[in-house]
Amino acid sequence: MHKNVYPIIILISLFLIGLIALTQESDNIVPAVGTRPVTRIETDDLLPVPDEETEYGGIAGYQAVSDNVPDWVTPARWFRSNAGGMALEEIPSRITALRNEYALVTDFVSREELPEYLAEFYVNNFFIEMRVLYENGEETRRQWIFRDSRGTTRLIAVFSEPEDDSGENNGGGEGNNRNGFIEIFSNNGFITSEYRFFNDGRINRNDYNYNSSMIISASAMIWDEDGDAYAQAYADNYRYNRSSFLRSVERVFYKDSQISASDESIMLSFPGNIMSAAKIDDFISGKVNPYPEFFGDITVQKESRIVFSTDERGRVLAQVFYDEDDNIVWVIENTWRDDRIASVIKTENGVEYLAEYEYDSDGKRILERNLKDGVLERIVRTTGGRDIEDLYINNIIVLQAVWEDGRKISETRIR
Repeated sequence: MHKNVYPIIILISLFLIGLIALTQESDNIVPAVGTRPVTRIETDDLLPVPDEETEYGGIAGYQAVSDNVPDWVTPARWFRSNAGGMALEEIPSRITALRNEYALVTDFVSREELPEYLAEFYVNNFFIEMRVLYENGEETRRQWIFRDSRGTTRLIAVFSEPEDDSGENNGGGEGNNRNGFIEIFSNNGFITSEYRFFNDGRINRNDYNYNSSMIISASAMIWDEDGDAYAQAYADNYRYNRSSFLRSVERVFYKDSQISASDESIMLSFPGNIMSAAKIDDFISGKVNPYPEFFGDITVQKESRIVFSTDERGRVLAQVFYDEDDNIVWVIENTWRDDRIASVIKTENGVEYLAEYEYDSDGKRILERNLKDGVLERIVRTTGGRDIEDLYINNIIVLQAVWEDGRKISETRIR
């Protein structure tokens, strides 16, 4: 019986030796997620080592290595979703997930699957996560997230656009009809650049500068197709008190322009929060509080400026607009109730414009009241996607308009 055991032991030993050799030879095989290859990371010790200066916020040129693919790199996962792209319930089947009104898929892909306008933002130390939102089985929005080997988000991009879009990368070039944004982050999680793309071909870019962990300035630029480059529109300089609380921001304009009161470019805008931007239940979000439209348009000249004053919580209390000769043109003052603006007053040429707001229990604005020198001119009531606008003359209602999802559906003159 012992004679029969020895050959078996020898065979098992040879099998184990062969298995070990095969494993060693396979050490350099690129691991795959599903059927899609994932770029192999050489080391977990990621340090920013730029090998060339680029205009992509320094994201190109970083080198990193890692021996293992992190466990958060997973095959495609399907979810029942809502209109905002929140993952409500994981669904084991793609077909079943797409039967819902909204469905979301998350997956990791290779560089070759990136659209052209994102390819040059990528270097081979990043894992690429792709999230796609579907409505009734049709793709409506796509999000890309680049992460380094430590899981730190280095780029977030969201677009709603046709896949055959021929626009160039980096925000420049002809053929751009994309709608979305790209945000670039440093290895410590601070946003360094952001690009905003619009359907009409406009592209805005903001670059942020820091001193340690505090933002000290931001530069806003607009793509100039004629000059084939970005032209600086304005710059923000941030001022802090001794306790490191932001107390004011000075915005200096570098070109003449006409800015709508509801235009985001006139708003005081801080860098996005990377933690809220990258989490799975926030596919895309934007939070702005534009001036009331009845404040009118704003004409800015080169070297004019706006100074924003804030409280210790970063809330804007006042905005003072100076012309190029340093004369005050107008002043806007905000009154806050918790984290909501209760009223806004604009004083210009001795005229006082007042906007008052009311909110529901969820914090959604349900009423806006506009007064000029204390005389009621307009009330807007909001219910769901419908706005009912009442216009007044001498405190008497004369016209009522009904808006649904931003479109006027009726207008009634009232005698």
